[in-house]
Amino acid sequence: MTAGTLNEKRLGYFYEAAMCGSVRGAADRLNVEPSVVSRQIQLLEQDLGVALFERKGRGIIATEAAALVIAHCRNRMASEEALRERIDDLAGLRRGTLNVVAGEGYMDLLMNGIVDTFGQQYPGVQVNVELASAAEAVRKVASDEAHLGIAMNPPAHPDVQIVREQSQPVCIIAWPDHPLARRRATPSLQDASRYSLATMGPGFGLHQLIRLAEFAENLQLAPTLTSSSIELLKRFVMKRLGLTFLSAGAAASEIARGDLVAIRTTNAALESAKMRVIVRAERIQTAAARRMQELVGAALDAPAVARSARRART
Repeated sequence: MTAGTLNEKRLGYFYEAAMCGSVRGAADRLNVEPSVVSRQIQLLEQDLGVALFERKGRGIIATEAAALVIAHCRNRMASEEALRERIDDLAGLRRGTLNVVAGEGYMDLLMNGIVDTFGQQYPGVQVNVELASAAEAVRKVASDEAHLGIAMNPPAHPDVQIVREQSQPVCIIAWPDHPLARRRATPSLQDASRYSLATMGPGFGLHQLIRLAEFAENLQLAPTLTSSSIELLKRFVMKRLGLTFLSAGAAASEIARGDLVAIRTTNAALESAKMRVIVRAERIQTAAARRMQELVGAALDAPAVARSARRART
């Protein structure tokens, strides 16, 4: 090995072990014996002069030094991806893969011209869109499994950067002639609690917001239904089984048709909700990833989005 450089094979085996959380898991993914993975990690530790893992049961825990090496591996992979894209551009090619993770409530946003426009400009780039909770979106962006994440109030993470955000108050979603939709006064969470409710399940930014809203009004909701599906929550309301909590944008189509209404509340926690676009901090962004960010930003500024938000009762 040339002095001052790190062995690529050793880095690769180390990174797989770090991502799997075990030597055996890495060996299975790499189709080698666990002893081979252990040996490569030991050699890397000798190169660096530090311990990279501590054993815990059958698994391993990354040390502080390992966290630095993991960051180096991710930056190296991102740099190589950007280099390949630039070389493709010189050859007149635009190819590769762009991975996007987003909450279900933002699928309409992506499909309302964003993916089509991107595909016309980057016909050789395959776009993968995956549904994810806010916590899962953060994890995938931080670990470079996704180039871009779109989520409501995603949890903070030291390796994740917010590149765009928009206020998206969480509203009471009801049918047009529901008593809360007909009243003049802006309702509180307490008012909504008197009716049957459906809420988002744990792991989602919306779930955490509801918990904060409950704390602010010193009450605990007793939902009839919890689900990870926004579509199911909307169907619950459209069948007049009860109310739910969503942003106006997540129910924009149903609101536009007059099937549902979004009612703003007096609750500060629900009013503070934000949609955030996230990327991994310090990652070298490809031109394709930057363009996707621009298209999402333009869609958020579009009049249709503003009109949908104004439908929320104030």
